[in-house]
Amino acid sequence: MASPTLQQIETEIIEDNVESSSTQMDISAVPIITTSTTTTQNETLVGTTDDEYNRGLLVIGGITLLFASNSPVLHAAFSSSGGSAPPVLFLNAAVSCVALVGLLFGGSTLESATTLPSTLKEEDDKKLQAGFEMGLWKTCGTTANLYGLSLTSADHGAFLIQMTTLIVPIVQGLMGVPIPRRIQFAVVMALAGVFAFTQDASGDAATNASPLGDALCVVAAGFYATYDLRLFEWGKRLSARKLITSKIATQAILSLGLLGVLGYSDTVEYLASDPNWALLVPVVLWSGVAVNALAPFLQVGGQQAVGPTRCQTIYASQPLWASMMAFAFLGETVGVQGILGGSAFLGALFLAATADPPEANCGQDSCEV
Repeated sequence: MASPTLQQIETEIIEDNVESSSTQMDISAVPIITTSTTTTQNETLVGTTDDEYNRGLLVIGGITLLFASNSPVLHAAFSSSGGSAPPVLFLNAAVSCVALVGLLFGGSTLESATTLPSTLKEEDDKKLQAGFEMGLWKTCGTTANLYGLSLTSADHGAFLIQMTTLIVPIVQGLMGVPIPRRIQFAVVMALAGVFAFTQDASGDAATNASPLGDALCVVAAGFYATYDLRLFEWGKRLSARKLITSKIATQAILSLGLLGVLGYSDTVEYLASDPNWALLVPVVLWSGVAVNALAPFLQVGGQQAVGPTRCQTIYASQPLWASMMAFAFLGETVGVQGILGGSAFLGALFLAATADPPEANCGQDSCEV
């Protein structure tokens, strides 16, 4: 075999350099394509998060109206002139059982019509534990709230329940969760509205109020605040249908137990006294299906998107809507100071609704969402 000439060797070296340069150019082009793809994916994720947050705000705003309707509706049953007032434990058990039946029949429809939160990581083995805990907090809160509403006005009951607006961010702050200044100011503003309203000495709301009823509503607020904080944690581990169905089942069992042990004789006497069914049935249906089944179901996903502290600031507008409903349907009035308190609530609601979405990676061990 003949040895290659010098010219052939030079030609091969040139061809090898050209191929090597071509390969390097191709490889260097890859990071540019990858970077472009990564940027597009990040933009999509951010857009999805914003959409979920905005959708959560709408959901929380809607269920705020449902929750706000509860105080006037229940107070109407207690203050009805068409018959004796229903025993608190009887009403509590009836509402819980109706809520359970409504969710058992309509839960699948609700689940198919709602979007699962992006933070959800299913842990089905925790369903009974979560249901018992959440049902216990809710039963304690509902029982205290009902007793309070039977002794005070609808306006006072609705406003004092919103002590959760103070309790939730304080607890989150103690847990090391960073709360934005804007939200902190909104919480303070909302509480100033509560104080202004409850100190209003004019109007029917002040006349019909009682210290014991007000105190029971504050106790209920403590239970409800605990419920909201734990709901945020359990909402990451169970779907809304599983969590709320289990919670309401526990609530129904506990409320029936309380009724059997402490309220049986009062209930028998009440049912024998020809109660005002035309009022009682709509009250139980509305409070059971709309307030205790639909609203908590939607609350799971909405609170995951918005965060418990921001939700509490929006919930703080409940007394304002409850006052409007109490005025329209029960004839309860408020004075100038009460109107100023309502204006403070609207300002707090605006601050919370226009705040930036919470950061999932805030640089702390515990973030707002």
